[in-house]
Amino acid sequence: MSLRFAVLTLLDIEPGSGYDLKRRFERSISHFWSASHQQMYRELHKLHQEGLLDCAEQPQEGRPDKKVYSLTDAGRAALQEWAEKPAAPQKIREPFLIQLFAGHRLTSAQMRRQLERHLEQHRALLETYQEQNRRFYSRDPEHQQRLWLAHQPLLLGIETEKTWIRWAEQLLARLDEEGDS
Repeated sequence: MSLRFAVLTLLDIEPGSGYDLKRRFERSISHFWSASHQQMYRELHKLHQEGLLDCAEQPQEGRPDKKVYSLTDAGRAALQEWAEKPAAPQKIREPFLIQLFAGHRLTSAQMRRQLERHLEQHRALLETYQEQNRRFYSRDPEHQQRLWLAHQPLLLGIETEKTWIRWAEQLLARLDEEGDS
């Protein structure tokens, strides 16, 4: 259900084609929600059929016409109604934490390898988020002001990754201490 409103939100910020929408999704919402290319296009078609989106075709030289989507009044109303409802907090679903819970089955070296692999992934994700944050702040101040709320999930993502990295580094240090005992 949230993909529907992610699509409406992105098109509320700026109309665009399915390709434009997927690129914007990857640079923003994908930090906290996932969707495949096919899911995005299916959702666009459903929203259009329901009358929540308009679709204008723009001719292109040597390529099929480009479909540019924008919100209808009904789409804006649906987004407004959804945005006013309280959202329930989501529980963490992290497979690695279950593996850690069963960590007594692994040797210290095996646990270290698992943890180091995840640590590198989180460091790479942090770098990606920080690069996206730098791009946000390189935009003109008017754009930053208009989208400051939409920017907040990225800032939370940065802090989450920093916390994960700090936790993993502490756990590695503890594994080292336990190995010395």
